[in-house]
Amino acid sequence: MKKVTLTLLGLLMFMLPVGVYAAGDAGDNENPPNESVTLINPLGPGGATLEGFLGSILDLVIRIGSIVVVVMLVYVGFLFVAAQGNATKLESARKALIWTIIGALVLLGAKAIAVGIQATVEALSIGS
Repeated sequence: MKKVTLTLLGLLMFMLPVGVYAAGDAGDNENPPNESVTLINPLGPGGATLEGFLGSILDLVIRIGSIVVVVMLVYVGFLFVAAQGNATKLESARKALIWTIIGALVLLGAKAIAVGIQATVEALSIGS
């Protein structure tokens, strides 16, 4: 009985604001029907084309990936310190370091790979 009461109370807490918002003033005249609504592109001017959109996504992935690489390097350093000379733990830490470096190199080369793919596609489209 106690679980049911807590579940219903939790459901009421999450649904009450939705119900209050939905029951708002229906006679709201902030935007009359004859006034046009303009949407703002959240990606900025670069997101207007597919190429710009994918470039924005790649830039975001590189920013997030850079943070992940730094955190992983700190974690690998911790693995080396925590190994304390144990051969199996040292081997595990070495593998983690190698994969972190490979990931960092792929991340650093991601923009170059994207430019290479773009140039190849443009060359193929011009040739046909």
